[in-house]
Amino acid sequence: MKIGLIGYGKMGKAVERLSLQLGHEVLIGLDSIVDVAIDFTEPEAVKKTALALRLTKTPWVIGTTGWKKEEVLTIAREGEIPLLYGPNFSMGMAIFSRLAKIGGALMGDSYTKKGIDIHHAEKKDTPSGTALKLMEDIPGLSFESIRKGDHIGTHQVIFDSFEDSIEITHRAKDRDGFAKGAILAAEWLVGKEGIYTFDDFIEKRFICHFQEPLQPL
Repeated sequence: MKIGLIGYGKMGKAVERLSLQLGHEVLIGLDSIVDVAIDFTEPEAVKKTALALRLTKTPWVIGTTGWKKEEVLTIAREGEIPLLYGPNFSMGMAIFSRLAKIGGALMGDSYTKKGIDIHHAEKKDTPSGTALKLMEDIPGLSFESIRKGDHIGTHQVIFDSFEDSIEITHRAKDRDGFAKGAILAAEWLVGKEGIYTFDDFIEKRFICHFQEPLQPL
């Protein structure tokens, strides 16, 4: 597979290294014809990329966060750009998110729900895109955001009651987990049409749906 890498910062270099290890070809930018584009840039650059990809209809994986969702998705839809996006491409985070959602569904209003997200000092979006998605999925959850040093990323969800407290934590050790998820998503997206989230990819590729609805405690 020929991957066009949009953005060549720390995440872009991790994607390049792992892609080459997996036998893919990597080109920096969109100057050449590629099978799929993987995007880890700045939020302000995403619309410009969408407008460029309308001309080629190149499948596009967006790992950037903080971009204008409705505007970009409209361009992708009208331009027939196969697109897969998500706030976090870690497979471990995908498991963490589902555990947190199950906990939120089971506990209902019996527990208060709070979260903490910790990232490096240069990260611009607060809360993180991952935290925002968790707040969408779990009613009543709020997040405190901490930005310091070169911290790669930690997310913690705490369910608390008078009787006990339950804590679920995902702590990224390096950027390879995010890069691996983006590459797997890109491999899956090639040959497809439409717009998908990383959650869609996880559900379709790995996870069977629950057969019965969860009941709160």
